[in-house]
Amino acid sequence: MGDAPLAYLLALNFDAAMWGLFVFDRILVRVNRDRWGALGFGGAVHLARFGVIIGTLALAPLFGISGWYLGLAANIVCVIFAAVLVTVRKLWRSSGILVAWRGRLALLFLLPLLVEVLLWALPAGLRDEQPGFGMWALTLLLVGVNEELTSRVVVLERMRLSFPPGAAVAVTAALFGMQHLSALATTSRSLDDVLLNVLVSACYGFALAAFQYRYRWVTPLILLHAAADFTTILSVRPLPDGVVAVTVVGFLALGATILRTTRVLGIQDTIHNKV
Repeated sequence: MGDAPLAYLLALNFDAAMWGLFVFDRILVRVNRDRWGALGFGGAVHLARFGVIIGTLALAPLFGISGWYLGLAANIVCVIFAAVLVTVRKLWRSSGILVAWRGRLALLFLLPLLVEVLLWALPAGLRDEQPGFGMWALTLLLVGVNEELTSRVVVLERMRLSFPPGAAVAVTAALFGMQHLSALATTSRSLDDVLLNVLVSACYGFALAAFQYRYRWVTPLILLHAAADFTTILSVRPLPDGVVAVTVVGFLALGATILRTTRVLGIQDTIHNKV
């Protein structure tokens, strides 16, 4: 009889432990399902954008658009696509597109990206290719707008809901890099060249996504992205591979530093709220 209460308590503890494990397992399943859902959403957004590009390139000639202007048309339609996504998901405010200033530290974090832009242009300068600097600038600004809104606003904000900061930024960057596989279908570039571009773009996207995660200020990212494409494409003397490798490492270091400040500031805010 003396052992009965002990056995009863052990049974209760066992049942409680099993119930706790069951609840924990359900939570993990739900979390994992949500993360897979986020990954699926991000992939679907980029695939949809690719479909928009291919559809525009196929249909634009029916309206008399040809040659270089096919790219311009595709980017105009991609901007519309991105704007619709941001509107439907109600992300204009959180994008920070109308914010004029986020502080000196934010500006400091943007300086390495500006330096990378200038490295491609100086000292040799840029070559003036058809249809001229103006049309190139317009087209690449549209690229900056649609890619930043799609990746650093729509996709990143969805990843923010399901992943911790580092993972959200890394996943967003990886998806951004992989979207450049579309060059295999839209250009004559070699596989090696496209894969290298995927890697560089992912590392560049890591820095941009980290900045957007920390500051939610997409406007300077649009401008710097467009400027980087402009100087990279039109550079008279492209950077040597070794220098490009250094800039890639720099992008990763910049993103990691921004994420580090995000984590530190988050801890400080938590302590402040508890006090």
